[in-house]
Parts: sequence; structure tokens; C-alpha cells
Amino acid sequence: MKRIIYFLTLLMMSAITVSAQKQMSPPHVMIVPDLIYCKTNGYVQQFDNMGVVETVPDYEKALTEDPSLHAALMQVAQLITDRNSDIVIVDLIEAINNAKADAAMAAANGGDDSESVDEAVIRASEADILVKVQFDLLKHGPQYQVSYTITGTDAYTNQAFAPISGMGAPSTSANPVVLLREAVFANMDAFLDKMLSYYAGMATKGRMVAFEIKTTAGSSVNMNSKVGEYTLREQIEDFLYDNSVEGKGLERVQSGSTFMKYQGVYIPLIATIRGRQRKQGAKDVAQRLVNYLAENNVAAEYKIRGLGKVNIYIK
Repeated sequence: MKRIIYFLTLLMMSAITVSAQKQMSPPHVMIVPDLIYCKTNGYVQQFDNMGVVETVPDYEKALTEDPSLHAALMQVAQLITDRNSDIVIVDLIEAINNAKADAAMAAANGGDDSESVDEAVIRASEADILVKVQFDLLKHGPQYQVSYTITGTDAYTNQAFAPISGMGAPSTSANPVVLLREAVFANMDAFLDKMLSYYAGMATKGRMVAFEIKTTAGSSVNMNSKVGEYTLREQIEDFLYDNSVEGKGLERVQSGSTFMKYQGVYIPLIATIRGRQRKQGAKDVAQRLVNYLAENNVAAEYKIRGLGKVNIYIK
């Protein structure tokens, strides 16, 4: 009897797991060259991040000047979709074009240089995960080999996970696209399992988003001002708690009378948006916060950097 109950319990748990997997939308994945690859080949830009000069990848330059790169990235994408056709591959070229269109629109409205070129492309992609590819073509006498490293990265936080690396078999072919596919093939199953496990973890833990809320010079309120029953600081804290996974991440905050800065608030992957269950991102929570503040007679606007950094400006 105990065995029957145990067996039925296992069946029930399996059914629940399958049901949850069906309800969770598949990840959107973009394949990009790793920063190391871009640095080695000179496909970078310098970005002034509030006084700190950073070296960031220039994806457009990389694809323009390296004819085989896009084909190599698409080979990695093909290896992924061959194993799981539900995964949505976001084309890097399309994301670059969308970012350029966004930049042109921003320039027509006064411009905004607070975002680096790679952040703009990532934001335009709306990817969940970046798969970063680094490879080198090595020559040993008449034969060639490819060494490679492929790393899964959270598109919101840049947190790396599931790196795989190796060396392909020697070959007389000098085609890096073919050699990369052959080299990566054997390790792709293990990489994909880790990538999907990481994404599935978002369904329970949420995805991490950084929030920085600050008053502007002409603002008539500060964080200690009474807004309705509570202070502005308390109103924002309560909103973020209600729109996070049980308040996870709210404890990591720096604040003063004119600002609140959260290193990472975990927002649900799925939320009710306009009466429907939808996959959500940082911009959805940012818009709801701006709307919530407006209901309390506080004017504000938001700006997204990349996908996982929200700036709220209180006017």
C-alpha cells in the first residue's frame, strides 16, 4: 500500500512539474562575441560611465569587419535550437538595428548618452540570456584547431554561469565556422542543461533588477516628504515589496533624503499585466512605479540602462 501511495505521489509531482514547464515561456537567447574576443580583435569602444572609462564590445564593428563571425555565432545558435526548438534565438544584427533606431529617435528628442553601445543592443534585444562566444583558430604545421570558451550570462545582471571550454580536434580545414561547430558539439548538451536550469530558477527566485530613484533639482518633494499616509520613501519601499518576490533584495539599499539605490530587487518573471499573465521585465515594473507615484500626485519618469538597471527621476 505504501508503495502505491509513493508511486501515485511521484506521478502527481511529475504532472505538476510538466504543467509548470508548459506555462513558463521559453527563454529568449542572444549569441554574442565575448568581450575578450572583441578586445583581441579591436572591436571595442571606450565608454565614460560617470567618470570611469570602461572598455565595451562594439558588436556592429565586429560583425562588419569579421566576415566569419556572424556565421560562427549562428552555428552556436543552431546547435542550441537543434536540441530545443522552443528556445527563441534573438539575432544580434536585428538587435543592433533596433538599437540604432532607438538612438536616432533619442537624438531627435535631445539625445541621451547615459547608456553604452552594448547596453543599448542588449536592451533592444529583450533577451533573457546572452551566450558569449570566444574562439581562436590555431595553426600547427599543416593542421588547424579551434580553442573556445562559451559562457551563459544573465542579460539583466551580466552574471556568468555554465561556462564550457575546450579544444577541437586537429583538421586540415582552416574554416573556423566548421571547426567551432565540431569542437562545441560534444559539450552543448551539458551547457544547455545548465542554461535552462538557470532560467527555470528565475520562475521561483525572480530576476534581479537594480533600481536607483532620485529627486531632480526642481523637485518639490524629497524622500522624507509625506505623500498620503506615508513618506515618499515608505511608499516606494512598499511598492517594490508588492512587485518583488517576497521583498527579496530590498535589504540591500543605500538611501538619503534625495535618493534610494537598490543593488538588486528580485522581480517575478511572470506577472499580471493589464489583466493577463505575461512575462515581465524591468521596464514593466518601472512603468507601474511611475503610474503609482502619479496616483499620489508625484510626477516621475524612468530610464532603462541595458535591461536590468532602472533609473527613476522624481520631478
